[in-house]
Amino acid sequence: MGTVFFVGSFLTVLGLKKGDVSLVTPLMGTKVVFVALAITIFTGGDVSLLLWIAAALTSIGIFVMGMGDMRVSGALLFTIGIALTCAMVYGACDVIVSSWSNPFGAMTFLSVGSVWVGVLSGIVWFLQGRPALVTTPAATKWAAIGGVFIAIQAVLMGVSLSLFASATRINVIYASRGLFTIVLLVCLARLFGLDEHRQNKRVFLFRVIGTVILTAAIVIAVFDKAK
Repeated sequence: MGTVFFVGSFLTVLGLKKGDVSLVTPLMGTKVVFVALAITIFTGGDVSLLLWIAAALTSIGIFVMGMGDMRVSGALLFTIGIALTCAMVYGACDVIVSSWSNPFGAMTFLSVGSVWVGVLSGIVWFLQGRPALVTTPAATKWAAIGGVFIAIQAVLMGVSLSLFASATRINVIYASRGLFTIVLLVCLARLFGLDEHRQNKRVFLFRVIGTVILTAAIVIAVFDKAK
């Protein structure tokens, strides 16, 4: 799992650095479809029709959310290739966690995988000539805060995949972060002096439409579970 997650992370950074950032994130929304495919192909599991619909709507919703500020550049094919590969690798990682973590114990499995990701990162850092890790104090502060939040969501995602063994449904619901982003943006805009949703109404409109599609996908996934 650690190796697969490291490859996905490495490719993500490569895509963001060399590709078109505005296209990478929307295309990585296809991860939930790759999760459903991986479950069907590698575990023999059965993904219901409603979950397939929810997975497809999730990918469409995330793609629509990114359409407002999407640009086409000379790195188009590279960006598409790297983003879809990332989605596939991350999808495989989720299925591995969901299928194999229980015999080891969720926290043990995730801890070993995380340590291995750190080891591989150190090896790559060394092979790249040990570039200096020097940042400004402000950048260091926000990087540390961001790292803590990323770690928390990663642990919660991993534990959810381990305990509930429903990788497709979990990924559909996880996509609700787009919905919460829109809600927080509107509710906290005045408090933090944010006016993004007013400055670029076209971008915000696409994000709202994408959020509505994501919400529909979540409702379908929850309804399928209730059945």
